[in-house]
This record gives sequence, C-alpha cells and structure tokens, in this order.
Amino acid sequence: MMTSVTEILVGGVGPFCRAKHPDVARQMVSHGFKAILAGAALTCSLLVQAQGFPGKPVRVIVPFPPGGPNDVITRVVAEGMRESLGQSVIIENRAGAAGTIGSDAGAKAAADGYTLTLGSTSTHSLPTLLGQKIPYDPKRSFAPVGMIGMSPTVLAVSNKMPVKDIKEFISYARQNPGRLSYASSGVGSLAHLAGESFKLETNTFIVHIPYRGTGQAMSDLVGGQIDMMFDAVVTARTQADAGKIKILATGGLARVNGLNVPTLDEVGLQKFDASLWLGLFAPAGTPSDVLEKLNAALVKALKMPATQERLAKFGVTPAPGPQAELARYMQDVENYWRKIVVAKNIKIE
Repeated sequence: MMTSVTEILVGGVGPFCRAKHPDVARQMVSHGFKAILAGAALTCSLLVQAQGFPGKPVRVIVPFPPGGPNDVITRVVAEGMRESLGQSVIIENRAGAAGTIGSDAGAKAAADGYTLTLGSTSTHSLPTLLGQKIPYDPKRSFAPVGMIGMSPTVLAVSNKMPVKDIKEFISYARQNPGRLSYASSGVGSLAHLAGESFKLETNTFIVHIPYRGTGQAMSDLVGGQIDMMFDAVVTARTQADAGKIKILATGGLARVNGLNVPTLDEVGLQKFDASLWLGLFAPAGTPSDVLEKLNAALVKALKMPATQERLAKFGVTPAPGPQAELARYMQDVENYWRKIVVAKNIKIE
C-alpha cells in the first residue's frame, strides 16, 4: 500500500512525535496543522543531530586580541578538548569594545554547540553591576558550559616606592594621603574595583588614574609615573622577574606558586578576592545533551596534567566542574563587588 503524505509527515518525526491515530493525524493536516508537524519534525531532527555531536569542528570566540593571556589560556584548553571531542576546536579572536563585540557575536550564534564564547569577569559579571549598556544579556543570552578557572591579580608597585613589603606600603600610603596614584585598565575594570576596595579596606587615599588597557599602565608603572596597580599574574611577574617593578601581595585568597608574597587577606584585608575568572559559554537554547558533552570535554581537558602545568604558568587554578557552578560563581562575583560599586558610586556611562 502506498504511504500517504500524512503518514510521512506524522510518522517521519519519530515514535515519540507520532500521533496514535492516523485519522486524527489526517484531520490535523487537513485543518492546517502542517506547520506544527514541521516544527515537531525540526525538533526531532535537532535531537538526532545532538546525539551525533560533534560532527564538525567547534569554534570558540575569544573577545580579546590574539597573543594575550586570555587568548593563550583558551588555546591551551581548546587543545585538551580536541582530544575528548575528536574534532578540532578553532579559536576565533573578535576583539573590541572591552570584549563586547566578540561576546555579542557569540550570543547571536546558532544554538547548536558549534560556537562557544570565552566569558570572564569583565564580560559577564561586571557589566550588569555597573549599568553598562551592552547588546547582550550576560545571563539570559548564554548557557554556561563550564568554568575554566580563576587567576588572582597581584598588587605591584613602582621601584621608586621606598617600601619593601605590603605592610610598609599600607603605612606609607596612610602617611601620604592623595600623594600616591594607582592605575587601572579603565573605569569599571577589575583593576579599578580592586584599587577602590583596597583603599576602602586600608583607609587610604590613592588617586585613580584610568588607562585604555593595561599596556600603557604597566609601562608607566615601570617608569615610575604611577605608584601602584593591580594586574594579572603573568604580566606583572614578567616585569618583576626583570627587576622593573615590585610585587607586594596577591589579590586572591591563595598564594601564587613562585611568588614569595602574602595574600591581602593575610595582612588584614579579610576575604579580599580580586580574582579573574574564565569560563566557556554556548548560546542560550543549546540542547542540554550537547552542553553536557561540551562540559565533559572541558572537565576532562582541565584534569589533564599537561593542561594544568601550562595553565599554572599564567597563574590560573583550573576549576573543573558542572555547568551550574559557573552560573553560581558569576553571581557570587557580582554580589562580592556590589558593595564597592555602591559605596564608590562607580558607573560606566
């Protein structure tokens, strides 16, 4: 017997999408429900595709320039994920507007798991808190894949500062209110919030000098035009190892291997945590089983000894875990910095 068009439409979407009674199905089609059936067929088709994921290379959008710490860290993780997924994981740099351009592109990509986005404190935790106008919603536009890890900042000072440790620096700053300056990569940046938190906790007055990025800020710290700044471990340590600046403390809750300096928490700034987090996101609406496969690949990559060794060079502590931990950590970071943003009335216009 020849199969009817109705039977093809209804039967072709799979057993869990098939109508129990052919007569009912024919009536549905005759009353203009072809669109519903087509939608069901598309849904079932996506489920089938998800079961075979990944069938082609996966792309990761890094919303920062190539060659920087975030870019290199992502490439290390991507290499580990490639082994688990059995597909290439390609890095695409889309820098601009403090990470906004690349993040927006990632949010608007197809929700099929083949385009991921590197997210960080600056792109996913701080914008909403600071009232920043961005074209994507850090929480609603994305589905968390998983945390990559955390990297603390360090407090560095110019060699011209007449101090040898963090306690002496705090004492010196208190004795010279308004005479010292600290740099940041811009208003609302993690370095800015860390600086204001440091001032609040130590009861000091240090003038904030915002820069457009950390490159020139570090150059001026080396040259002695500014006195202090919070910066990423990898860039600050490079200058410190060359004898051009002094690192006095770690801005995270744990000491950094290879740096013989205390945490700020150890010297009285209780639970001070100016750490940068990094994580991977997929567009909202990505099938849950695809997200689970991506998370499993990320977790496996982060547990590889070779990955951990390479990340340690950047001061990154891997944080392999389920998707929900990334969403929870994002909220914790936002809650942590809210008191500083409110107390100092920090906004990005």
